[in-house]
Amino acid sequence: MLENRIRWLAVLSVLLLFLSGCVGQATPVPAGDASIALSECQLSMANVNVTVSARCGTLDVPEDREEPGGRRLALNVAVVPAVSRSPQPDPVFILVGGPGQAAVEVFPALRASFSTIRQTRDIVLVDQRGTGESNPLKCDLPEHDGATVEDVTAALRECPDTLDADLRFYTTEIAMQDLDDVRAALGYDTLNLYGASYGTRAALTYMRQFPTRVRSAVLDGVVSPDYRLFLNTSQDADRALGMVFDRCTADPACAEAFPNVRDNFASLLERLESDPTTATFPDPLTAEPMTLTVDGGLFLNLTFPLLYSPELVALLPLNLQRAAEGDFAPLMAQAGASDAGLSLGMFYAVACTEDAPFITVAQAETFAEGTLFGDRTGMLREVCATWPQGELSAGFGQPVTSDVP
Repeated sequence: MLENRIRWLAVLSVLLLFLSGCVGQATPVPAGDASIALSECQLSMANVNVTVSARCGTLDVPEDREEPGGRRLALNVAVVPAVSRSPQPDPVFILVGGPGQAAVEVFPALRASFSTIRQTRDIVLVDQRGTGESNPLKCDLPEHDGATVEDVTAALRECPDTLDADLRFYTTEIAMQDLDDVRAALGYDTLNLYGASYGTRAALTYMRQFPTRVRSAVLDGVVSPDYRLFLNTSQDADRALGMVFDRCTADPACAEAFPNVRDNFASLLERLESDPTTATFPDPLTAEPMTLTVDGGLFLNLTFPLLYSPELVALLPLNLQRAAEGDFAPLMAQAGASDAGLSLGMFYAVACTEDAPFITVAQAETFAEGTLFGDRTGMLREVCATWPQGELSAGFGQPVTSDVP
């Protein structure tokens, strides 16, 4: 139900994240031993009122790349052709966030940002293995009203038994080998990478594995090779919230409309911790009336995901004032609608190999000490205790050295 979604989205929101018309007919010539048969298709996304004309197909790759004769996965691929009749030979490959987002699925929401570069270059989208239409790894969460965070954690710990996959082979390094197979099958000699959030980890990994194939790279919101998911989250969230308060205080109009915004937030949090309240509001997705008990923890979880969106941050002083007056509907509606669209099985397959094993309890306590949002690594470490782990190369966590612009 919505409370579970709100609590869960607050945990996941650290990861973010998120044109139709005349298109050229520049279809790459297949190269190498494999090729992708592309056909006309339309890309669409829920709650985005636009479709994108593309050419879609699949490429079979081995689940275990050391056993090419074993199980195969069909990677979902879409090419949004350049508008120009004579496009540049090197396309842009878009690597999205998470881990767990699907590039083909989310592109309609990103289309405007790439409309200029698409004039002269193809845009290539690959649903990373475990996401979208590439053998998606879905974890079922409890739906009943009384479900707790403990219930969600238990369901996630049991999720590996429900997945049709060998989870050891859903790592970033293996996924970037997939990506290079797509490049070769489409006939591109080199490519340009655009990665956002977790997509920058993927881009850096590809640059390390295939340095001669990269013409340029854009890293938007860098996840450095030694970064561990959730470890810095409480510090970052505290800083982001403090900056919202500072900006409001420094802006005459905001300061007049919402005086003492920082102190009022602290007072509201203290009140909810000692005396939780019951709030009724319409579910943002169904409009059905929902009733929740709001305590200090849920209040922080309502606030947390909003710090990732400039539009929602701009409304935060107003929504905090509404909450202080007893109306939690705006906070709840916005937090409940902030769905990152992640494939949770894919998220944990990556994080339980690349992040959780390198986070100690002592580290987590040190990073969370004195913060408002507290330790955000606990669920990750607890869930990953039951998940299979893949293998990483010796250089995976090392800085990437490259002269690629």
